[in-house]
Amino acid sequence: MLTIRTADEDTLVMGAEPETPSVPSVEDRYRRGTLQYTRAGLITLFVWLLWGDFCFTLMEAVVPNILPLKLNSLGASNLLIGLLMSTIPSAMGLTVNPIVSYKSDRYRSRWGRRIPFLLFSTPILALFLILIGFSEEIGHFVHGFLLRKNISISQINITLTLIGTFVVGFQFFNRIVMSMYYYLFNDVVPSAFTSRFFSLFRLVGAAAGSLFYILLFPYARTHMREIFLGAGVLYFVTFMLICWRVREENHPPLPQNTGERTGIVAAAKTYFVECFTHRFYLYYFLSNAMWGMAGCIGIFVIFLQLSLGLDMKQIAWLYGFINILTFLLYYPAGIISDRYHPLRLLLVSMAGITVIGLVGFIYLFHNFTPTAVLNITYVQVVIGLVIGIVYGTTNVPTAMKLLPKDRYGQFSSADGMVGSMAILVGGLLAGGFMDLMKMVHHGNPFYYRYIPVWTFVFQLASLILMFRVYRGWQRLGGDKNYVPPDVSVNIHK
Repeated sequence: MLTIRTADEDTLVMGAEPETPSVPSVEDRYRRGTLQYTRAGLITLFVWLLWGDFCFTLMEAVVPNILPLKLNSLGASNLLIGLLMSTIPSAMGLTVNPIVSYKSDRYRSRWGRRIPFLLFSTPILALFLILIGFSEEIGHFVHGFLLRKNISISQINITLTLIGTFVVGFQFFNRIVMSMYYYLFNDVVPSAFTSRFFSLFRLVGAAAGSLFYILLFPYARTHMREIFLGAGVLYFVTFMLICWRVREENHPPLPQNTGERTGIVAAAKTYFVECFTHRFYLYYFLSNAMWGMAGCIGIFVIFLQLSLGLDMKQIAWLYGFINILTFLLYYPAGIISDRYHPLRLLLVSMAGITVIGLVGFIYLFHNFTPTAVLNITYVQVVIGLVIGIVYGTTNVPTAMKLLPKDRYGQFSSADGMVGSMAILVGGLLAGGFMDLMKMVHHGNPFYYRYIPVWTFVFQLASLILMFRVYRGWQRLGGDKNYVPPDVSVNIHK
Protein backbone atom coordinates (compact mmCIF):
# COMPACT_ATOMS: atom_id res chain seq x y z
CA MET A 1 0.00 0.00 0.00
CA LEU A 2 1.26 3.49 -0.84
CA THR A 3 1.52 5.89 2.08
CA ILE A 4 1.34 9.68 2.10
CA ARG A 5 4.30 10.97 4.06
CA THR A 6 4.57 14.36 5.70
CA ALA A 7 7.49 16.74 5.74
CA ASP A 8 7.83 16.08 9.48
CA GLU A 9 9.01 12.56 8.74
CA ASP A 10 12.05 13.92 6.92
CA THR A 11 12.95 16.62 9.45
CA LEU A 12 16.66 17.18 9.77
CA VAL A 13 16.52 19.34 12.87
CA MET A 14 13.31 18.74 14.78
CA GLY A 15 11.65 21.92 15.99
CA ALA A 16 14.69 24.06 15.20
CA GLU A 17 14.74 27.13 13.03
CA PRO A 18 17.22 26.99 10.15
CA GLU A 19 20.58 28.58 10.75
CA THR A 20 21.58 31.77 8.99
CA PRO A 21 23.08 30.68 5.68
CA SER A 22 26.79 31.19 5.26
CA VAL A 23 28.00 33.30 2.34
CA PRO A 24 29.19 30.96 -0.44
CA SER A 25 32.66 31.43 -1.82
CA VAL A 26 33.15 32.90 -5.29
CA GLU A 27 34.18 29.44 -6.52
CA ASP A 28 31.01 27.84 -5.12
CA ARG A 29 28.82 30.56 -6.65
CA TYR A 30 30.16 29.65 -10.10
CA ARG A 31 29.73 25.90 -9.62
CA ARG A 32 26.86 23.68 -10.73
CA GLY A 33 27.41 20.11 -9.63
CA THR A 34 30.49 18.85 -11.44
CA LEU A 35 30.61 21.97 -13.64
CA GLN A 36 32.90 24.85 -12.64
CA TYR A 37 32.59 28.17 -14.50
CA THR A 38 34.69 31.30 -14.71
CA ARG A 39 32.88 34.63 -14.97
CA ALA A 40 33.53 34.64 -18.73
CA GLY A 41 32.36 31.03 -19.00
CA LEU A 42 29.12 31.84 -17.18
CA ILE A 43 28.47 34.82 -19.46
CA THR A 44 29.06 32.59 -22.49
CA LEU A 45 26.61 30.02 -21.10
CA PHE A 46 23.99 32.72 -20.56
CA VAL A 47 24.48 34.04 -24.10
CA TRP A 48 23.94 30.61 -25.66
CA LEU A 49 20.91 29.76 -23.53
CA LEU A 50 19.31 33.18 -23.98
CA TRP A 51 19.91 33.14 -27.73
CA GLY A 52 18.24 29.74 -27.75
CA ASP A 53 15.32 31.24 -25.84
CA PHE A 54 15.08 34.07 -28.39
CA CYS A 55 14.88 31.62 -31.30
CA PHE A 56 12.58 29.27 -29.39
CA THR A 57 10.16 32.13 -28.62
CA LEU A 58 10.11 33.18 -32.27
CA MET A 59 9.40 29.60 -33.32
CA GLU A 60 6.70 29.24 -30.65
CA ALA A 61 5.05 32.47 -31.85
CA VAL A 62 4.93 31.40 -35.50
CA VAL A 63 2.69 28.35 -35.20
CA PRO A 64 -0.15 29.61 -32.94
CA ASN A 65 -0.30 33.08 -34.50
CA ILE A 66 0.08 32.34 -38.22
CA LEU A 67 -1.22 28.81 -38.71
CA PRO A 68 -4.85 29.59 -37.65
CA LEU A 69 -4.94 32.28 -40.37
CA LYS A 70 -3.88 29.73 -42.97
CA LEU A 71 -6.33 27.11 -41.74
CA ASN A 72 -9.13 29.67 -41.79
CA SER A 73 -8.26 30.72 -45.34
CA LEU A 74 -8.50 27.06 -46.42
CA GLY A 75 -11.98 26.77 -44.92
CA ALA A 76 -11.05 24.67 -41.87
CA SER A 77 -13.74 24.46 -39.21
CA ASN A 78 -13.30 26.12 -35.84
CA LEU A 79 -13.45 22.64 -34.33
CA LEU A 80 -10.44 21.53 -36.38
CA ILE A 81 -8.51 24.70 -35.53
CA GLY A 82 -9.22 24.22 -31.81
CA LEU A 83 -8.29 20.55 -32.03
CA LEU A 84 -4.92 21.21 -33.68
CA MET A 85 -3.97 24.32 -31.73
CA SER A 86 -5.28 23.55 -28.24
CA THR A 87 -6.66 20.07 -27.56
CA ILE A 88 -3.84 18.00 -29.07
CA PRO A 89 -1.03 20.02 -27.42
CA SER A 90 -2.80 19.76 -24.05
CA ALA A 91 -3.24 16.01 -24.46
CA MET A 92 0.43 15.63 -25.32
CA GLY A 93 1.33 17.69 -22.27
CA LEU A 94 -0.46 15.13 -20.13
CA THR A 95 1.13 12.11 -21.85
CA VAL A 96 4.37 12.89 -23.68
CA ASN A 97 5.88 15.17 -21.01
CA PRO A 98 5.76 12.66 -18.12
CA ILE A 99 7.22 9.88 -20.27
CA VAL A 100 10.16 11.78 -21.75
CA SER A 101 10.82 13.56 -18.44
CA TYR A 102 11.02 10.28 -16.56
CA LYS A 103 13.26 8.75 -19.24
CA SER A 104 15.61 11.72 -19.50
CA ASP A 105 16.14 11.88 -15.73
CA ARG A 106 17.43 8.30 -15.88
CA TYR A 107 19.34 8.54 -19.15
CA ARG A 108 23.14 8.63 -19.00
CA SER A 109 25.55 9.32 -21.85
CA ARG A 110 28.80 11.13 -22.44
CA TRP A 111 26.74 14.06 -23.82
CA GLY A 112 24.56 14.23 -20.69
CA ARG A 113 20.94 13.34 -20.09
CA ARG A 114 19.06 16.22 -21.81
CA ILE A 115 21.19 17.06 -24.86
CA PRO A 116 20.76 13.63 -26.55
CA PHE A 117 16.98 14.20 -26.55
CA LEU A 118 17.53 17.66 -28.05
CA LEU A 119 19.90 16.29 -30.69
CA PHE A 120 17.36 13.67 -31.75
CA SER A 121 14.21 15.84 -31.67
CA THR A 122 15.41 19.21 -33.01
CA PRO A 123 16.04 18.18 -36.65
CA ILE A 124 12.66 16.42 -36.87
CA LEU A 125 10.85 19.37 -35.27
CA ALA A 126 12.53 21.82 -37.69
CA LEU A 127 11.58 19.57 -40.61
CA PHE A 128 7.89 19.53 -39.58
CA LEU A 129 8.00 23.32 -39.17
CA ILE A 130 9.29 23.72 -42.72
CA LEU A 131 6.80 21.19 -44.08
CA ILE A 132 3.93 23.20 -42.57
CA GLY A 133 5.16 26.21 -44.50
CA PHE A 134 5.21 24.26 -47.78
CA SER A 135 1.96 22.37 -47.11
CA GLU A 136 0.09 24.00 -50.02
CA GLU A 137 2.84 23.16 -52.50
CA ILE A 138 3.03 19.59 -51.20
CA GLY A 139 -0.77 19.38 -51.32
CA HIS A 140 -0.75 20.50 -54.96
CA PHE A 141 1.84 17.83 -55.82
CA VAL A 142 -0.05 15.05 -54.00
CA HIS A 143 -3.33 16.13 -55.61
CA GLY A 144 -1.78 15.90 -59.07
CA PHE A 145 -0.29 12.49 -58.28
CA LEU A 146 -3.65 11.15 -57.07
CA LEU A 147 -5.43 12.49 -60.14
CA ARG A 148 -3.04 10.51 -62.32
CA LYS A 149 -4.06 7.43 -60.31
CA ASN A 150 -7.75 8.29 -60.88
CA ILE A 151 -8.26 9.08 -57.19
CA SER A 152 -10.51 12.12 -56.79
CA ILE A 153 -9.90 14.08 -53.58
CA SER A 154 -10.07 17.86 -53.43
CA GLN A 155 -6.77 19.70 -53.13
CA ILE A 156 -8.02 21.63 -50.09
CA ASN A 157 -8.85 18.43 -48.20
CA ILE A 158 -5.43 17.01 -49.05
CA THR A 159 -3.74 20.19 -47.88
CA LEU A 160 -5.73 20.24 -44.61
CA THR A 161 -4.85 16.59 -44.01
CA LEU A 162 -1.17 17.32 -44.60
CA ILE A 163 -1.22 20.37 -42.32
CA GLY A 164 -2.92 18.35 -39.61
CA THR A 165 -0.31 15.59 -39.92
CA PHE A 166 2.59 18.04 -39.88
CA VAL A 167 1.16 19.95 -36.91
CA VAL A 168 0.69 16.79 -34.85
CA GLY A 169 4.30 15.80 -35.62
CA PHE A 170 5.50 19.28 -34.75
CA GLN A 171 3.56 19.36 -31.47
CA PHE A 172 4.91 15.93 -30.45
CA PHE A 173 8.57 16.80 -30.91
CA ASN A 174 8.05 20.35 -29.67
CA ARG A 175 6.89 18.91 -26.33
CA ILE A 176 10.12 16.94 -26.06
CA VAL A 177 12.37 19.86 -27.00
CA MET A 178 10.52 22.33 -24.78
CA SER A 179 10.77 20.03 -21.76
CA MET A 180 14.43 19.15 -22.28
CA TYR A 181 15.44 22.77 -22.86
CA TYR A 182 13.82 23.94 -19.63
CA TYR A 183 15.30 21.03 -17.68
CA LEU A 184 18.73 21.84 -19.13
CA PHE A 185 18.70 25.15 -17.22
CA ASN A 186 18.46 23.28 -13.94
CA ASP A 187 21.42 21.10 -14.93
CA VAL A 188 23.84 23.82 -16.07
CA VAL A 189 22.98 27.19 -14.44
CA PRO A 190 24.65 27.72 -11.02
CA SER A 191 22.13 27.94 -8.21
CA ALA A 192 23.37 31.39 -7.13
CA PHE A 193 22.36 32.89 -10.49
CA THR A 194 19.07 31.15 -11.32
CA SER A 195 16.78 34.11 -10.62
CA ARG A 196 18.95 36.53 -12.58
CA PHE A 197 19.02 34.07 -15.44
CA PHE A 198 15.23 33.72 -15.49
CA SER A 199 14.75 37.49 -15.32
CA LEU A 200 16.93 37.80 -18.44
CA PHE A 201 15.13 34.77 -19.89
CA ARG A 202 11.76 36.52 -19.59
CA LEU A 203 13.13 39.78 -20.97
CA VAL A 204 14.59 38.03 -24.01
CA GLY A 205 11.33 36.16 -24.55
CA ALA A 206 9.35 39.41 -24.37
CA ALA A 207 11.75 41.06 -26.84
CA ALA A 208 11.45 38.13 -29.25
CA GLY A 209 7.66 38.25 -29.02
CA SER A 210 7.64 41.99 -29.70
CA LEU A 211 9.94 41.62 -32.72
CA PHE A 212 7.72 38.86 -34.09
CA TYR A 213 4.64 41.09 -34.02
CA ILE A 214 6.52 44.09 -35.42
CA LEU A 215 8.63 42.44 -38.14
CA LEU A 216 6.93 39.17 -39.11
CA PHE A 217 3.24 39.17 -38.20
CA PRO A 218 2.27 41.85 -40.77
CA TYR A 219 3.44 39.41 -43.48
CA ALA A 220 1.69 36.37 -42.01
CA ARG A 221 -0.82 36.05 -44.86
CA THR A 222 1.50 36.88 -47.75
CA HIS A 223 4.79 35.21 -46.77
CA MET A 224 3.81 32.22 -44.64
CA ARG A 225 6.14 29.87 -46.52
CA GLU A 226 9.17 32.11 -46.01
CA ILE A 227 8.40 32.68 -42.32
CA PHE A 228 8.08 28.95 -41.56
CA LEU A 229 11.19 28.15 -43.59
CA GLY A 230 13.22 30.82 -41.83
CA ALA A 231 11.95 29.77 -38.39
CA GLY A 232 12.80 26.11 -39.07
CA VAL A 233 16.32 26.80 -40.34
CA LEU A 234 17.11 29.30 -37.56
CA TYR A 235 15.80 26.91 -34.92
CA PHE A 236 17.76 23.94 -36.29
CA VAL A 237 21.08 25.80 -36.53
CA THR A 238 20.72 27.46 -33.12
CA PHE A 239 19.84 24.33 -31.16
CA MET A 240 22.46 22.21 -32.87
CA LEU A 241 25.06 24.81 -31.83
CA ILE A 242 23.69 24.82 -28.26
CA CYS A 243 23.99 21.03 -28.10
CA TRP A 244 27.61 21.40 -29.24
CA ARG A 245 28.62 24.32 -27.02
CA VAL A 246 26.74 23.65 -23.74
CA ARG A 247 28.09 20.91 -21.49
CA GLU A 248 26.03 19.09 -18.85
CA GLU A 249 27.19 17.93 -15.46
CA ASN A 250 27.73 14.24 -14.67
CA HIS A 251 24.90 12.60 -12.76
CA PRO A 252 25.12 9.39 -10.74
CA PRO A 253 22.67 6.66 -11.80
CA LEU A 254 19.21 6.70 -10.23
CA PRO A 255 17.67 3.76 -8.32
CA GLN A 256 15.79 1.08 -10.24
CA ASN A 257 12.01 1.04 -10.67
CA THR A 258 9.58 -0.28 -8.10
CA GLY A 259 10.71 -3.71 -6.96
CA GLU A 260 13.72 -3.30 -9.28
CA ARG A 261 11.50 -4.35 -12.16
CA THR A 262 11.55 -3.14 -15.75
CA GLY A 263 8.75 -2.29 -18.14
CA ILE A 264 6.07 0.35 -18.58
CA VAL A 265 3.98 -0.70 -15.56
CA ALA A 266 6.94 -0.59 -13.18
CA ALA A 267 8.05 2.76 -14.58
CA ALA A 268 4.56 4.25 -14.25
CA LYS A 269 4.23 2.98 -10.69
CA THR A 270 7.63 4.42 -9.82
CA TYR A 271 6.66 7.76 -11.34
CA PHE A 272 3.42 8.07 -9.36
CA VAL A 273 4.87 6.71 -6.11
CA GLU A 274 7.79 9.14 -6.18
CA CYS A 275 5.79 12.19 -7.26
CA PHE A 276 2.50 11.79 -5.42
CA THR A 277 3.09 10.06 -2.07
CA HIS A 278 4.68 12.89 -0.10
CA ARG A 279 2.62 15.78 1.19
CA PHE A 280 5.42 18.26 0.70
CA TYR A 281 5.31 17.77 -3.07
CA LEU A 282 1.52 17.45 -3.14
CA TYR A 283 1.15 20.83 -1.42
CA TYR A 284 3.52 22.36 -3.95
CA PHE A 285 1.73 20.87 -6.97
CA LEU A 286 -1.71 21.84 -5.65
CA SER A 287 -0.59 25.38 -4.82
CA ASN A 288 0.55 25.91 -8.40
CA ALA A 289 -2.66 24.31 -9.68
CA MET A 290 -4.84 26.66 -7.60
CA TRP A 291 -2.85 29.65 -8.87
CA GLY A 292 -3.46 28.46 -12.41
CA MET A 293 -7.18 28.09 -11.74
CA ALA A 294 -7.25 31.66 -10.45
CA GLY A 295 -5.98 32.79 -13.85
CA CYS A 296 -8.57 30.80 -15.80
CA ILE A 297 -11.01 33.67 -15.50
CA GLY A 298 -8.51 36.16 -16.93
CA ILE A 299 -10.02 35.93 -20.44
CA PHE A 300 -13.04 37.87 -19.12
CA VAL A 301 -11.05 40.72 -17.55
CA ILE A 302 -11.22 42.90 -20.64
CA PHE A 303 -15.03 42.69 -20.50
CA LEU A 304 -14.89 43.83 -16.87
CA GLN A 305 -12.75 46.82 -17.84
CA LEU A 306 -15.07 47.75 -20.69
CA SER A 307 -18.14 47.39 -18.48
CA LEU A 308 -16.59 49.77 -15.94
CA GLY A 309 -16.29 52.50 -18.57
CA LEU A 310 -12.78 52.10 -20.00
CA ASP A 311 -12.36 52.17 -23.77
CA MET A 312 -10.05 50.11 -25.99
CA LYS A 313 -7.52 52.92 -26.35
CA GLN A 314 -7.19 53.31 -22.59
CA ILE A 315 -6.81 49.55 -22.16
CA ALA A 316 -4.15 49.47 -24.91
CA TRP A 317 -2.16 52.24 -23.22
CA LEU A 318 -2.52 50.41 -19.91
CA TYR A 319 -0.97 47.22 -21.24
CA GLY A 320 1.70 49.15 -23.13
CA PHE A 321 2.63 50.82 -19.84
CA ILE A 322 2.81 47.38 -18.23
CA ASN A 323 5.27 46.14 -20.87
CA ILE A 324 7.56 49.14 -20.35
CA LEU A 325 7.63 48.59 -16.58
CA THR A 326 8.26 44.91 -17.13
CA PHE A 327 11.44 45.60 -19.09
CA LEU A 328 12.67 48.02 -16.43
CA LEU A 329 12.02 45.85 -13.38
CA TYR A 330 12.66 42.22 -14.30
CA TYR A 331 16.44 42.17 -13.93
CA PRO A 332 16.55 44.07 -10.58
CA ALA A 333 13.93 41.62 -9.31
CA GLY A 334 16.18 38.74 -10.39
CA ILE A 335 19.15 40.16 -8.45
CA ILE A 336 17.03 40.51 -5.31
CA SER A 337 15.71 36.97 -5.72
CA ASP A 338 19.24 35.55 -5.96
CA ARG A 339 20.24 37.29 -2.72
CA TYR A 340 17.29 35.87 -0.81
CA HIS A 341 15.80 32.41 -1.13
CA PRO A 342 13.23 32.53 -3.98
CA LEU A 343 10.67 30.57 -1.94
CA ARG A 344 10.46 33.39 0.63
CA LEU A 345 10.03 36.01 -2.07
CA LEU A 346 7.55 33.81 -3.92
CA LEU A 347 5.42 33.51 -0.79
CA VAL A 348 5.57 37.26 -0.13
CA SER A 349 4.69 38.09 -3.75
CA MET A 350 1.76 35.65 -3.73
CA ALA A 351 0.46 37.27 -0.56
CA GLY A 352 0.87 40.74 -2.10
CA ILE A 353 -0.91 39.79 -5.33
CA THR A 354 -3.77 38.23 -3.34
CA VAL A 355 -4.20 41.34 -1.18
CA ILE A 356 -3.99 43.73 -4.14
CA GLY A 357 -6.74 41.71 -5.79
CA LEU A 358 -9.11 42.75 -3.01
CA VAL A 359 -9.19 46.24 -4.53
CA GLY A 360 -11.46 44.85 -7.23
CA PHE A 361 -14.13 44.10 -4.62
CA ILE A 362 -14.95 47.82 -4.36
CA TYR A 363 -16.76 47.67 -7.70
CA LEU A 364 -19.32 45.36 -6.13
CA PHE A 365 -20.39 48.13 -3.74
CA HIS A 366 -19.93 51.40 -5.62
CA ASN A 367 -20.19 52.76 -9.16
CA PHE A 368 -17.23 54.96 -10.08
CA THR A 369 -16.79 57.35 -12.99
CA PRO A 370 -14.65 56.08 -15.88
CA THR A 371 -11.89 58.53 -14.86
CA ALA A 372 -11.88 57.21 -11.31
CA VAL A 373 -11.86 53.62 -12.61
CA LEU A 374 -8.86 54.42 -14.82
CA ASN A 375 -6.95 55.97 -11.90
CA ILE A 376 -7.77 53.05 -9.59
CA THR A 377 -6.75 50.58 -12.28
CA TYR A 378 -3.39 52.28 -12.87
CA VAL A 379 -2.58 52.28 -9.16
CA GLN A 380 -3.65 48.65 -8.86
CA VAL A 381 -1.69 47.66 -11.96
CA VAL A 382 1.52 49.44 -10.94
CA ILE A 383 1.59 47.96 -7.44
CA GLY A 384 0.45 44.57 -8.67
CA LEU A 385 2.99 44.57 -11.50
CA VAL A 386 5.94 45.23 -9.20
CA ILE A 387 4.83 42.36 -6.98
CA GLY A 388 3.97 40.21 -10.00
CA ILE A 389 7.45 40.62 -11.46
CA VAL A 390 8.89 39.29 -8.21
CA TYR A 391 6.55 36.31 -8.60
CA GLY A 392 7.64 35.87 -12.24
CA THR A 393 11.34 35.79 -11.34
CA THR A 394 10.95 33.41 -8.39
CA ASN A 395 8.44 30.72 -9.41
CA VAL A 396 10.80 28.67 -11.62
CA PRO A 397 13.89 29.18 -9.38
CA THR A 398 11.74 28.01 -6.45
CA ALA A 399 10.97 24.79 -8.32
CA MET A 400 14.68 24.34 -9.04
CA LYS A 401 15.46 24.79 -5.34
CA LEU A 402 12.70 22.55 -3.98
CA LEU A 403 12.36 19.64 -6.37
CA PRO A 404 14.91 16.79 -6.41
CA LYS A 405 17.67 17.76 -8.82
CA ASP A 406 18.29 14.20 -9.98
CA ARG A 407 14.58 13.83 -10.85
CA TYR A 408 13.85 17.44 -11.78
CA GLY A 409 12.27 16.59 -15.13
CA GLN A 410 10.04 13.94 -13.59
CA PHE A 411 8.76 16.18 -10.79
CA SER A 412 8.38 19.18 -13.11
CA SER A 413 6.24 17.10 -15.45
CA ALA A 414 4.13 15.95 -12.49
CA ASP A 415 3.63 19.58 -11.50
CA GLY A 416 2.71 20.42 -15.09
CA MET A 417 0.33 17.47 -15.31
CA VAL A 418 -1.57 18.53 -12.19
CA GLY A 419 -1.59 22.13 -13.43
CA SER A 420 -2.88 21.14 -16.87
CA MET A 421 -5.75 19.14 -15.39
CA ALA A 422 -6.58 22.02 -13.05
CA ILE A 423 -6.66 24.51 -15.93
CA LEU A 424 -8.80 22.20 -18.07
CA VAL A 425 -11.33 21.96 -15.24
CA GLY A 426 -10.87 25.58 -14.20
CA GLY A 427 -11.64 26.90 -17.67
CA LEU A 428 -15.00 25.10 -17.66
CA LEU A 429 -15.80 26.16 -14.10
CA ALA A 430 -14.85 29.79 -14.75
CA GLY A 431 -17.14 29.93 -17.77
CA GLY A 432 -19.91 28.30 -15.76
CA PHE A 433 -19.38 30.75 -12.91
CA MET A 434 -19.67 33.70 -15.30
CA ASP A 435 -22.86 32.25 -16.83
CA LEU A 436 -24.31 31.74 -13.35
CA MET A 437 -23.58 35.34 -12.32
CA LYS A 438 -25.00 36.54 -15.63
CA MET A 439 -28.21 34.66 -14.92
CA VAL A 440 -28.38 36.04 -11.35
CA HIS A 441 -28.08 39.60 -12.69
CA HIS A 442 -30.38 38.98 -15.67
CA GLY A 443 -27.70 39.72 -18.25
CA ASN A 444 -26.57 43.01 -16.71
CA PRO A 445 -22.78 43.47 -17.29
CA PHE A 446 -22.50 43.99 -13.52
CA TYR A 447 -21.84 40.25 -13.28
CA TYR A 448 -18.27 40.77 -14.56
CA ARG A 449 -17.52 42.45 -11.22
CA TYR A 450 -17.42 39.01 -9.60
CA ILE A 451 -14.19 38.19 -11.42
CA PRO A 452 -12.02 39.42 -8.47
CA VAL A 453 -14.03 37.14 -6.16
CA TRP A 454 -13.10 34.07 -8.20
CA THR A 455 -9.47 35.18 -8.40
CA PHE A 456 -9.20 35.88 -4.68
CA VAL A 457 -10.66 32.53 -3.62
CA PHE A 458 -8.22 30.46 -5.65
CA GLN A 459 -5.22 32.70 -4.97
CA LEU A 460 -5.91 32.47 -1.24
CA ALA A 461 -6.11 28.67 -1.48
CA SER A 462 -2.81 28.67 -3.38
CA LEU A 463 -1.20 30.95 -0.80
CA ILE A 464 -2.26 28.71 2.10
CA LEU A 465 -0.85 25.64 0.36
CA MET A 466 2.42 27.42 -0.46
CA PHE A 467 2.72 28.45 3.19
CA ARG A 468 2.49 24.75 4.06
CA VAL A 469 5.32 24.17 1.58
CA TYR A 470 7.34 26.94 3.26
CA ARG A 471 6.85 25.39 6.72
CA GLY A 472 7.88 22.00 5.36
CA TRP A 473 10.96 23.58 3.74
CA GLN A 474 11.95 25.08 7.11
CA ARG A 475 11.58 21.73 8.86
CA LEU A 476 13.68 20.09 6.14
CA GLY A 477 16.64 22.38 6.79
CA GLY A 478 15.72 25.71 5.25
CA ASP A 479 18.36 27.93 3.66
CA LYS A 480 21.42 26.06 4.78
CA ASN A 481 20.49 22.39 5.10
CA TYR A 482 17.45 21.77 2.89
CA VAL A 483 17.40 18.37 1.24
CA PRO A 484 14.36 17.37 -0.87
CA PRO A 485 12.30 14.62 0.77
CA ASP A 486 13.66 11.27 -0.35
CA VAL A 487 10.81 9.27 -1.86
CA SER A 488 12.86 6.61 -3.61
CA VAL A 489 13.18 4.61 -0.38
CA ASN A 490 9.44 3.96 -0.44
CA ILE A 491 9.39 2.02 -3.67
CA HIS A 492 11.51 -0.87 -2.42
CA LYS A 493 9.47 -1.55 0.70
